[in-house]
Amino acid sequence: MSNKFYYDTEGNDDAAYSFAMQYASKIANNDMDIERIVLLSHTNHNTGWFDRLFGRETVKQLLRGIKFEDCRVIYQFVSKARYKNQSFKNQDIVICCALDSEDILKLDEMESTRYIIAIPWLKADIVKWVKTWNAIEISGKSDGIKISEPSEIVKIAMKELTESINMSTGIGHSSDNDRAKTYIRTLYKYENELNADTVGAYLVRELNWKPSNSKEIEYLINKLNQGSYFKGGDKTGLKYHYKRWQEKVKNK
Repeated sequence: MSNKFYYDTEGNDDAAYSFAMQYASKIANNDMDIERIVLLSHTNHNTGWFDRLFGRETVKQLLRGIKFEDCRVIYQFVSKARYKNQSFKNQDIVICCALDSEDILKLDEMESTRYIIAIPWLKADIVKWVKTWNAIEISGKSDGIKISEPSEIVKIAMKELTESINMSTGIGHSSDNDRAKTYIRTLYKYENELNADTVGAYLVRELNWKPSNSKEIEYLINKLNQGSYFKGGDKTGLKYHYKRWQEKVKNK
């Protein structure tokens, strides 16, 4: 079962939050490992739209955590800062309230986060996260956001890079960093298109990179796409690598 979901909506949508909470309750009632459902927002002051759903007094109780009749675990409002700094390891369903992809991707590396349901303020804000995980649209109102795949040559290159580096540190080591820069230069020079978000999503979704490490690859791609440059890595012999990858694609 997937553990990444989103509701296709924008702006103040009471129905979206109500549906997401019911959806989370069903998950919690079927997954006995779940201990809490978190309503995650930028700050504890960003909870005004829930006043219309529950009333102000219930919202105040949600800051401490309360149970509803149809759910066996508590619901609780938690701010980004508090959730980031929590020392305990609950098994949570996290409903992201108007957070963007950068905020949500950080949750993917937290042991406490078991399921994520994203409710965007603007749909564009969560496209990167949705494409990274091919998250499931739960409202049934649309076919969802389509994911983009990198070319077969880019896939081969990224798999080769993945197999040659220390995955715990990404491209932090100097030799891994140089290899990554060489590969990105090669792909930028010979591929028709090299999209940072598409490559980064592929690294996380298919090759098990941490989102924080994939961002380093995205940064390098964006530098070149913006007409800038970076130091390190080879600048010559790039055709050799590209031909190798072409042969691997042919022999698949």
